[in-house]
This record gives sequence, C-alpha cells and structure tokens, in this order.
Amino acid sequence: MKRIFALDIGTRMVMGLVMVKEDEGYRILASAQTEHRQRAMYDGQIHDIEEVARAVLKIKAELEEKINEPLSSVSVAAAGRTLKTVVTSYERRELFPVVWERENVVSLEMEAVQKALREIDGLEEMGAYHCVGYSTIENLLEGQKISNLVGQRGKTAEIKVITTFLPRTVVDGLLTVIQRAGLKMESLTLEPIAAGQAVIPQDMRRMNLALVDIGAGTADVALTKQGTFYAYGMVPMAGDEITEQLCQNYLLDFQMGEILKRNLADSEKLNFTNFLGEKTELTQNEVLDCISPVVNELATKIVEEIMRLNETVPQAVILIGGGSLTPLLREMIAEKIKLPLGRVGIQVRERIERVFGEQGVKGPDVITPIGIGISALEELGLRYYQVRVNNALISILELQQTTVADALLYAGTIPRTLLGRPGAALTFEVNNEVKLVKGTLGEPAQYFVNEQRVSLDYIIAPDDQITFIPGVPGKDAAICLKDIATDYELKNIIVNEEPLVFAPHFYVNGQELPADSKVIDGWKVEYHPNQTLSDLLRELGIPSENSYHVHFKVSGQEQDYRAEREIFINGRLINEESLIQDRDKIEIREPKLKIADLDLQASPMVFQINGDEIEFPPKSLKIYSRGQLLKAEDPVTEGMDIRLEGYEHLPILSDILPYMTMPEPNGAGEFLRIRVNGQSGEFTTPLHRGDRIEIGWSS
Repeated sequence: MKRIFALDIGTRMVMGLVMVKEDEGYRILASAQTEHRQRAMYDGQIHDIEEVARAVLKIKAELEEKINEPLSSVSVAAAGRTLKTVVTSYERRELFPVVWERENVVSLEMEAVQKALREIDGLEEMGAYHCVGYSTIENLLEGQKISNLVGQRGKTAEIKVITTFLPRTVVDGLLTVIQRAGLKMESLTLEPIAAGQAVIPQDMRRMNLALVDIGAGTADVALTKQGTFYAYGMVPMAGDEITEQLCQNYLLDFQMGEILKRNLADSEKLNFTNFLGEKTELTQNEVLDCISPVVNELATKIVEEIMRLNETVPQAVILIGGGSLTPLLREMIAEKIKLPLGRVGIQVRERIERVFGEQGVKGPDVITPIGIGISALEELGLRYYQVRVNNALISILELQQTTVADALLYAGTIPRTLLGRPGAALTFEVNNEVKLVKGTLGEPAQYFVNEQRVSLDYIIAPDDQITFIPGVPGKDAAICLKDIATDYELKNIIVNEEPLVFAPHFYVNGQELPADSKVIDGWKVEYHPNQTLSDLLRELGIPSENSYHVHFKVSGQEQDYRAEREIFINGRLINEESLIQDRDKIEIREPKLKIADLDLQASPMVFQINGDEIEFPPKSLKIYSRGQLLKAEDPVTEGMDIRLEGYEHLPILSDILPYMTMPEPNGAGEFLRIRVNGQSGEFTTPLHRGDRIEIGWSS
C-alpha cells in the first residue's frame, strides 16, 4: 500500500501527514507539526532555507519514529499567495467581416496571455514565471457577448482571459529545502487546489465557489467554475493583524496575544497579564470591540479580491485555515458580499467525508495538508516536464492537460504567426465609386508532434518533439492605375493627317499620373476613359459645340457670322456622338472666318464742291483692328472691331480735279479763287472727308 508524506509549509507552522488510500477513503497514519523558531517565510516565499529545512527535518524525524519507516520522498504545495492572477483582454479588428476559425481564437488567447505576462513583469521584479493555466472568461463579437467565437462571422472580436502565474523562485526554493532535508519531491500542487481537493468535491466544482484559506500572514483566494479552479488571488493580511491589534491595545507580547485571540470565541470572561505584569479581566464583547475594525478591514479586502477575480458574486464562500475561526469574520464577509450567512461557511476536518485516523488532526487549519495528501494519492498534482519546440527545450509546469497551443505559448511564439493571414486589401475610389482589391490568401501554420501532423488542441506528453511551421501571409493587394479600368485601351488614330495616341487619363488630387503608377490605399482617382468623339474634341481643346458663331464690327457696323463644323471619320460625315476605334482616320473641318472671306472695300471720300457732292474713290485698302494691320489670312475673332483705310495719305485739292467740272471764267483779267471750309485754299491744300470746297473766278 502506497504511503504519502504530505508536507504543508506555512508562514509560522509546518505540518506533516503520512497518508494512505483505502477502499473507504483516505487514512491518516501519523501527523506532526512544529513552528519556525524565527521568521523564515514571507508571503509564501522561503527566505531562510536553513530554518525551513530544520523544521522539515524535525517533522520528518517525528513521522519516521511514529510509523517506524524511513521517508524518502515528499509531496508539497506552493503557496496560493505566490500565484499571480491577471485578467486581460485582447481585441482584433478586420477591415471586412471574416469567419473566426480555431486558429484565430487561439491567436487571440495567446495575445491576451502574453499581454498578462507583460503586465505582471511590469508590476514587480520577481524573475521568470511559470504560466500554470489560463481560462477564457468572456468572448465578444462586434461588442456583443457570445459563448464561442469559433465559426462566427464579424469584423471585430475580443477575448478576455484570466491567467495564473507561479514564480520560478517559489518552485526552486521548495526543491532546495526538500533536498536539504534528504528528500525528493514526489509531487507538487498548489495550496488552494489541494485544499479544494479536500473540501470541494469534483461535482461541486461546476458551481461558482470561492475558497478562502486564511492563515497567519495572508488570505489566499481560489475560485471554481465549470468543473475546475480557474482563478487565484491573495490578500496581504490575515490572522497576525488581529493578534497585533490585541498586542498593541493591551500591551501584550505576540505569544500572549495569540492565546487571547484563540480563547476569545469560547470564553465570556478573558483574563491575561500584560507585558508589565498587570493582570486584566475583560468581557468577550470588550475584546471584540477592540478587534472589530481590523476584522472589518480583513473582510473588506477578502471580498474585494473575490469580486476582482470573479467579477460577480459567487454562489458560496468556503473559509478554511486557522484564521477562519476569527470572531465576526464570517458574518462580516457575508454582509459585504451580500450573501446569506448560510452561504458563507467554515470547513473543518471533522466534516470531510472519507478521511479517517488521527483524531487529533482536526479544525480548519489541517485542511490544506490533507488536501496535499489526497492530491498526491490521486496523482492530481502539478507535473513538471520538458518538451522541444523547434528543437528549443521548453519547461512545462502542468496544472491541466497541456496542448500544442500551450507549448507554443510557453515557447514565446508570436501569436500572429499561427495565422496565414490574407494580404492587405486596397480600398480606393474611382470617379466617386469605392473599389476594393483583395490581397492573396495566406497559408495556415502547420503543427507536428513527433513528426505526426496534429491540431492546436492536441494533448502533448513529456519529451514530445513539437515542430511548428509558421503560417505564410498572403501578398498585399497591388494594382496599377491602368488595371483598375476594364475598358482601358490605347488607340492609334490619325487626326487631320497627324498621328495621335488616343489614351485614357488618370488624375489623383488634380495631378495626372502615368497609367502604370501603383495605386495607394485611400486614393481618390478621377478616370477619363477617352472613348468618344466628344472625348477627342476635349483632348484637342476644341469646344464640343458644333456650331461656329462670330460677332464683329466693320467700320462700326455690327455683323454676325454663323456656320457648322464638319467632322469625318474614315471619310464618313458624322452628325452625332460616335465611339473612336483604333486606327480611325478623322478629319475636322472648322468653318474659320478669315479677313479675306469678308470681301471688304473701303468707302470713298465725299466732298462738297460748289454745292455738289463729289466722290473721291479709294486708292488702296488697309484693314486694321485695335491699331494693328491685318492680313487677308488672319481670322476674324469674336468681338473684333475692324477699321478700313482706302488712302495712303490725305488727298490734296489737285487730286480731285479730274472728278469735278471746273467753272469757266466770265472774262479776261479774272483770277481763280479757292476756299476750303471758308478759308483761302490752294491746289496743294490737304482735304478731309466732308470738306466744303468753293472754286470760282474773281476780277
């Protein structure tokens, strides 16, 4: 029959049990306990190896004497107060809705756990940590709670996990003490789990229960749900604070304060002698009034830690450990957590079924060593072993079955490498219409255990060889401007005997870009396809209106000219919108109006000669507009003011003589009299339009 040496190393007390498993349950064959001679433990961490090893040797010797057999191995538990529990969440957003597969969810869990590890490393310098377990406590899809993300479709997923870590130094310290005592470690468990094995049956762990182990220095919290312990916490105060309050208030040494505290629950009158030798008698209520503020503070902190970890009120609270017997504590916890008093109970050895022998082993403070023994007998402790991940040696401290995903997490695998994520998509606008170009699909990661392909959920064993081939991401979307238009085409045409490449145009932010430019995410593209006759006219800078209309003046007279443009495609006159095809020949006949087309003539100069109008015809033709001399081939433009000039210079009187009849003299001795506009003139007098000329004979 296998015998188990169960050892509980506490802050002040060390207790050992020798237990065996029988058909009816578990039997305690022998027990021993001793106190540390000096403070050797702080918050579950061994600080004085020699002192703790001395206490263990004393327990070992006493038990060996009782059972008359040597003890070579021991089962121990790491203090629950050394466990670090962190709640973290991680959110991932996709551009478009995706189906969240198992690999995606595991990647989210790994991100959340690694985030927890970064947070705990930032809290205090305690060296490396073992991740001894994590549990998903909430899934969110598009901000809504959902029981399982796998197979769901959405853009945003968030996962919240609660992760528990154990400092490596705690395990190392226990190993050193055990070796100093000439023992080897047979099994290792966690104190709250061990206590839970003793007081919470397996089928009760489906409930949401809080187990609180109240010792001397700390109160350890463990929570159950869905059949397992899933979260652990610690309150850094416990029974010693009650004792300190009594010592300070009544001037007692610590040993007397402990005695007073232990007698408080059973005595109406309490007699003690203080440090100065003064004898004092107090009623129970007087002492309760003294410790009530500290008990209230302890109850408050315990409830706050339960709510921090559980985020809701549990179905019941179970108290164990010597500090659970503190008066008023149970009632205050029930009041603060808002549970009926019957749902907050103190569990003692006497009420544990199927544990026999050693009747002197009783009370709530022996629950943990009994649980350590049961865990060892049932082989429910932590397993410590090693595996290789891509040939790197990885240590596993196993609280629950470990999967390939867990091993990758402990190996520091980057979570995103589990996914063969698709390449990034491109989103842009073309003429105000949103376009999407997807990246290529990636290749998922591959997992092998001992050369056999497996899934992430595959359960691993000691010495397994795990090979991880990271997922290969898809290629990011890439596209040129010319590829975003299905009708993109270069057309070689001839316009008025000149070759022309008729090509589409692309503009981004008003700037034209080459057709082979790579599209950048977020671009707003303006695309001109250049397919029709109208597109061609715009390309050539020709107004799309077919009619030609010019308004101008000739010598102050308003004139209008109207005509129609003629366009021929491959020799055929086009009167409507047409598509331009490759190799088309286009002739554009513009009805341009030229100066020569106006058939302009200068008007003659008119004079009054002796009362008769005489016209002096133009001798030349010069055409001006705004002082500039025009040529026959110059175009007539809109609003042009045309002036005509028919003379190189002003005529003189002698120039018009051929166009008039000279009067005959009346007699001899008369002389010719010339007046221009009433002034005396000569044959060389310059003339202007409308001049009045008088020519006659005088004696």
